Amino acid sequence: MQRASGWVESSIARCARALASVTGAADRLALIRSLIRLRGGRIDLSDLDRPLTLDEFALLSRFGLARTNSDRSLRTIDEDDAHDLNGLGAALKFNPAPRQAYEPASPDGVLLRLTNHSRYRAVTQKAATRAMLTQPPGSGLLVSMPTGSGKSLLFQVAANYEREIQSGACSIVITPTIALALDHERTLCGMPGLERSKALTGDTPPAETEAIINDFRRGQVPILLLSPEKALGPSILQYLVEAATPHSVEYGLDARLTHIFVDEAHIIESWGRSFRPDFQRLPGLLARLRIANPEIRSVLLSATLPDSARRLLKSGWKLDGAWLEVDARVPRYEHDVVVAHYKWESQRQTALDYLVDRAPRPLIIYTTQIADANALYARLTDADRGYARVALFTGDTGSQERRRIVEDWARDQIDIVVATSAFGLGIDKADVRSVIHACLPEGPARWYQEIGRASRDNGQGLAACVFVEGPALSDVKQAYSLATAGWLTRELAEERWMGLLKAASNRRYVDEYLQMTLDLDAFREGLRPTAGDWNRGWNMTLLTLMQRAGVLRVLSVPTEGDQPEFTWKIEVRDSRALSGFDDDIWQQISDFRDAELAEARADLDTFVAVMRHPDRACVTRTAFEIIEPRSFTAPCGRCPACRKNGVNPPIHLAAAGLEKRWSDTFPLRGSLPADVLLVTPLDPDFELGLPNLIKTLTGAGVEQIVVPQGLASRAAELMVHSGTRLGLVLDEREWVGDNQLANMTSAILMPTDLLQAQVMLDRIGDLRSKSSAPLLVVARPERILRARRLDQTISRYAPYAEDQLLALAGAEDAVR
Repeated sequence: MQRASGWVESSIARCARALASVTGAADRLALIRSLIRLRGGRIDLSDLDRPLTLDEFALLSRFGLARTNSDRSLRTIDEDDAHDLNGLGAALKFNPAPRQAYEPASPDGVLLRLTNHSRYRAVTQKAATRAMLTQPPGSGLLVSMPTGSGKSLLFQVAANYEREIQSGACSIVITPTIALALDHERTLCGMPGLERSKALTGDTPPAETEAIINDFRRGQVPILLLSPEKALGPSILQYLVEAATPHSVEYGLDARLTHIFVDEAHIIESWGRSFRPDFQRLPGLLARLRIANPEIRSVLLSATLPDSARRLLKSGWKLDGAWLEVDARVPRYEHDVVVAHYKWESQRQTALDYLVDRAPRPLIIYTTQIADANALYARLTDADRGYARVALFTGDTGSQERRRIVEDWARDQIDIVVATSAFGLGIDKADVRSVIHACLPEGPARWYQEIGRASRDNGQGLAACVFVEGPALSDVKQAYSLATAGWLTRELAEERWMGLLKAASNRRYVDEYLQMTLDLDAFREGLRPTAGDWNRGWNMTLLTLMQRAGVLRVLSVPTEGDQPEFTWKIEVRDSRALSGFDDDIWQQISDFRDAELAEARADLDTFVAVMRHPDRACVTRTAFEIIEPRSFTAPCGRCPACRKNGVNPPIHLAAAGLEKRWSDTFPLRGSLPADVLLVTPLDPDFELGLPNLIKTLTGAGVEQIVVPQGLASRAAELMVHSGTRLGLVLDEREWVGDNQLANMTSAILMPTDLLQAQVMLDRIGDLRSKSSAPLLVVARPERILRARRLDQTISRYAPYAEDQLLALAGAEDAVR
């Protein structure tokens, strides 16, 4: 756990570096304010990099600064409830204490061997990594963890783990935005073994694209980052299929695709329903890759998974393989939350000016519309506001400018990014201090995701939302419009389907289902044939709706490079759809659409209610429980309602995940019987004899051990140099409640504490009927627990001495 001052020291150093290169008064005073705040609210003028100018002195009050100590120092001044911001003054009060309420988890041997991390950020990260590394071939894994808790570790570990065995092993990672792909590429290129990872986006120049693909085919790109549209394009897909094939199609083409990851997987449901339907075609990509290699594993990652998204992901991605879901079920409570709404845009603008001048740096300001982002950027950089260390990032931002912004943001050359949702998903800048929404997000998931850009370093963060609801402008109406967009009326849906059917080709039955190729440029009756992208987009929307309703399935995408660009191959799962205007089938589709629409509207109703009246209920908890409806958490302690009611932040939040495991048994090494065995240790205190014990256990086939409190880190280090590539380790405190061991050869080192040992004994009894792998209990046979000797209760076999294990497992030669 980072000590309390760690994030503060880093933030102070960041401010000092930035001040050294700042020239404009606005940027400089905003940074000085951030620095003063980090130093407790006061600073001597002599400690600044250079004296203040007369113009800067004249602007002090604008930035909430004042002279003190006979004009030799500066201090911060904040008025409570300024501009009706529901306690901004209280939210800006400096607090250096660590903010994360969930504890880090003990490391595994594989974590220490393949990364520079000394422990997992949280239990869920440990559980997700364990689940990913023990995935059965051809299975799907769904992981939900808070923003900033390290989901990207999974594809980093997967690539390096597989490349230990096969140098050309590789993974693809589907990302929703160019900014996220570029940010991942920047991070991966600094990691040993992953330096040649590449992002391939729609903005990548043709020559560079060709070079990346050639390197990928040769097995030189460990992780290839792609957009859905890029991955599904015929020119790229053929090479993905080639890499998935278990054997080389040509000498020197050594790529061996093992995993497909989808980052920010909740986007598949929300964006895929409307303006980017290729997200909901991605299961077709997985199906096509599984044809080439049935062992391809899929891993879906997200910080927010509403029930609607969870259902969609499972129905589309499970296919015929095993399926496991690992969920943290804990919110992020690091942010001091401020919410205010206004009747007029001018009122919001005044409050926003005040807020931007005082918000700690670095800062992200989100809008919903590109035009609003453009206007805000222009205002911040005009002569009156005077900011220069600011960037604009929207869907209209060019590729070179996007890359420059991502790199400058990472290098601390930018203090403010004004953005739409095109910027931010998953971008990992740990020291972002503030996120402001100059809009009302169209749902709790977007708001929660975007405030999650801040405070990833365990420090204090500000999350402010200022929106307008008035007669001339209503961010609320705009939010409802966006949240409920993308659903066709029944009449238009039927007409579009008839148009698609009339233009269908390549009809043939496979088993009992009709397969056909649909031309996405087909048009409904009464629509001009030149409708183009707009018409094509609505056809895609219809087909993804029918897929979600179970009426059809979008099959694997074409593999030939000369395949027409705008066609989808589908399989009709309900034959009633072929009979034209069948009332029953369209009522089914209509009911499904209405249910989706009602669910989206109901979630937004709850979210809007809490944002309109943020002092009535905990804002963050309400938003999180809308997103994760089976999660029940404490109030955050840092929003308007919590401040009003004197609620303190929770001291500890218990992250979940270790209660999940695959039912399939992990491949066994050695020949130990699949039963409980009692092993007599040479050193029953697990001190000097621990290195030899772990070497012996792993040599006998043990892949996972449970150790007494305080031994986990040492055990993991010993596992690095043992006979196991995984080396999974659990501290005894992590094997509690419903938490389970992975289904593999395991060892339990019994603790000396009597009560804890009795708890372990009970858990071992529960494991007897659940495990299909050997379980070794390491303890003295004569030890008395529950009034009986262990050698009378643990196992039906006689105890084995530690130095007998290798012979028993048939592994002596293997470890010599």
